[in-house]
Amino acid sequence: MRVATSELQQQAIRAILQQQAAVGRTQLQLSTGRRILAPSDDPSASTRVLDLAKVVETTEQYQRNADAAQARLEIEDGTLRGMVDALQRARELMVRAANDTESAESREAAAVEVREILATIQSLANTKDGNGEYLFSGFSGRVEAIADDGAGTYTYNGDQGQRTLQIGPTRQVAVGDTGFELFMNVPGASDNVFEILHGMAVDLEANAPDASVLGDIDAAMDNLLNAQGRIGARLNAVDSQRDVNAASILQYEETRSSLEGLDYAEAVSRLNSQMIGLQAAQQSYVRVQGLSLFNYL
Repeated sequence: MRVATSELQQQAIRAILQQQAAVGRTQLQLSTGRRILAPSDDPSASTRVLDLAKVVETTEQYQRNADAAQARLEIEDGTLRGMVDALQRARELMVRAANDTESAESREAAAVEVREILATIQSLANTKDGNGEYLFSGFSGRVEAIADDGAGTYTYNGDQGQRTLQIGPTRQVAVGDTGFELFMNVPGASDNVFEILHGMAVDLEANAPDASVLGDIDAAMDNLLNAQGRIGARLNAVDSQRDVNAASILQYEETRSSLEGLDYAEAVSRLNSQMIGLQAAQQSYVRVQGLSLFNYL
């Protein structure tokens, strides 16, 4: 059977194109560092790589949630610390004002400072988080937590929902406490923290300090300090879970790398062989191009 020169040329061209494709693929593997360039290269490994990528993405979201949780809890902790300091100052003023040697004028001055403390604590109670939502309003973050009627009556306008964030596959952390729990429903106190201070200021202005308010102030401070303890525990939980997440991500990435990572030594050796094959195919084409009946005349 005779083989036409044109058919030989086509075979040579196909050989060149095949070798060029192989060289190009290996070069792409070397440039990307990836063994698997398409799912068809290794369907089983490709499926596993995609699964791992999804797990890494989810775990990275947990890390972002942990960062958000830490930021919100740190804002809350700092806010409560400021309230405790303010209440401690109010307590000091009351202890001094209750002394029989104090004058009406000094008690009036103490009342002025107590009202400033009250305004400060109310302002802190209406602190906003990094997203512009009221920190202590529960799920009703767009509603101001504490309002007053200007006559000594204070109301909580939020709800009693406690926000949480998912920081791990099976772990959530509370990222806030409600104003009702912290300021209004004070265990062991006769009233909410705002009306305690308002009543104290009124008594001082009347030159009739009531030392029994000290028990209410102590109860309010204890309530806030207990909340700070819970916040500290949550922050520790966030740190712990963040470490777990980071270790998991590292493990997932190492597994993914082992599945799709390239053996550079093998790839370089293969590229050299393919380049030799390509040169041979090109030389073969040149020889085929030279075939002609006139070569034999």
